[in-house]
Amino acid sequence: MLKKLYQDPLVLFVVFGVIVFSLYNYLQQASEVPVELSENNRTLFVKQLELLTGRAATPEDIAKIEQSYIQEEVLFREALAAGLHLSDSEIRETLIEEMRLQATGELPEPSDKDLVPYYLKHIKRYVIEPSLSFQHVFFEQQPETEILEKLSSGETVTGDEFWRGRTLPNYGISMIRGMFGQPFLKTLESAKTDEWYGPEQSLFGWHFVKVTASHPSMPLTYEQAQMQVRNDYTVDILEESVEDFIKNLDDKYKIIRHVN
Repeated sequence: MLKKLYQDPLVLFVVFGVIVFSLYNYLQQASEVPVELSENNRTLFVKQLELLTGRAATPEDIAKIEQSYIQEEVLFREALAAGLHLSDSEIRETLIEEMRLQATGELPEPSDKDLVPYYLKHIKRYVIEPSLSFQHVFFEQQPETEILEKLSSGETVTGDEFWRGRTLPNYGISMIRGMFGQPFLKTLESAKTDEWYGPEQSLFGWHFVKVTASHPSMPLTYEQAQMQVRNDYTVDILEESVEDFIKNLDDKYKIIRHVN
């Protein structure tokens, strides 16, 4: 009789359903943690309130502290259950940054003994980029080409007002690229010194330009680069700490890296 029951698909379905439900119910109960304000935390919060207000906490204050704690704890758990940390990019980023700090811990302040070897190892990073000095006459609308002849012969041409003026000394190539655009910079870099050319179009309008000087890339001394070296060193140490933290979790997560 019992053997026939176990051969019945409907009976097996019911038995399997009971087992699954029981297992789910057990795991659900086992994973539940009571929402409770412990005595230690209550004492801590009361002391903080008294320090802020300068008076003894009343029973109403203590009740409010417990109510606020329970509300926040329940809302926090519901937010996790709803997956807000997965769908909200700001919450996700906040949690990642907080975990990054937890993973790295408090780092000691680097000294010159740490920074000087780092500077020497990565010295190619610490340079002053090439720069150009130039004059220009600016026009909002495309000007007549005859203006180039006037400028080349030494005549004064007013043009339209430009917010940076007519003379731009020692402008780094990245600044020129950002202000005027890559085509303008390319033409500027290939131009002969002390000769007017144009009209050349930029992101602002039209320019007749004369390059007056060019300055090559120059290495920064350790003293000049010290702040950048300190920042770079700290970033690298943080990254190494996070990588070590993640490597220690390889057994916990299945990590798949797609490397071409």
